[in-house]
Amino acid sequence: MLEEFENYLYFILGRSKNTISSYIKDLKEIDEFFRSNGKYLENFDEEDVENWINFVKGELDETSINRKLSALRTFIKFLARRSYKDIDENTNLLKLLKRIKNLKDSRKIPKVPTKQEIITLIDSITGEDFESCRNRAILELLYGSGLRVSEIIELKTQHLANIKEGIIKVKGKGNKERLVPISNKSKEAIQKYIRVRSGIRPRTDFLFVNSRGKKLTRQGVWFILKRYGIYPHLLRHSFATHLISEGADLRSVQIMLGHENLSTTQIYTKVFPETLKISVQKYHPLSKEIK
Repeated sequence: MLEEFENYLYFILGRSKNTISSYIKDLKEIDEFFRSNGKYLENFDEEDVENWINFVKGELDETSINRKLSALRTFIKFLARRSYKDIDENTNLLKLLKRIKNLKDSRKIPKVPTKQEIITLIDSITGEDFESCRNRAILELLYGSGLRVSEIIELKTQHLANIKEGIIKVKGKGNKERLVPISNKSKEAIQKYIRVRSGIRPRTDFLFVNSRGKKLTRQGVWFILKRYGIYPHLLRHSFATHLISEGADLRSVQIMLGHENLSTTQIYTKVFPETLKISVQKYHPLSKEIK
């Protein structure tokens, strides 16, 4: 059944290999718990799910539990699709699907540097050599567009076809592509890096490469960021936090971050509730009625 589910994830939903691997791992862990209680993935109910949540609450945070619940909900959809001839079974599965809710997210946004601190950090990279130009372009993109490290390393030169218009194409989670606006400083940094990049005769069409001309790895980007005293998600968090602090609407930030669900982006509303209130008062047509 898990083999069938893998095929469903890959061929029907178009999930990435990493996502598929995570879903299968999560399901095996849940299945192990169900089996220890005399149940199986084919015949569990809402109470079984609640028992599992209570069992793992002491070991996992809400984010990890919700990720595993997402895998379970996707599996239920697969079962419903698989049993489409059995109307009763299908109905029961869909009812179960609606009842399995994510835990309330109590995550806190990490403290982020001020806008000036990040600008000062990026502006400190002034070298004209290959590594300096590459590193500055990476930091400009991470902060200027909120990209993930995984998206940075998957950028190819052909994704820059519209860079003159300030737009690049990004491949996000699940191989979903989106168009992302970039700042003038990011554009200038990328164009400068590309000119220097050509001098090392890269052996790949991936945009960011190491000094040997090979694709830069995730570990390679982490090592670069560590050199500047920052961790990968810090600049992404700063991008979202600073946008919302300036009054950007949540939906726009969601699109730029590539979040599938708005609820993921809503974590940033915990930081600036007053900013969001001001945005409503400023832009809503009935703002005069709001006290």
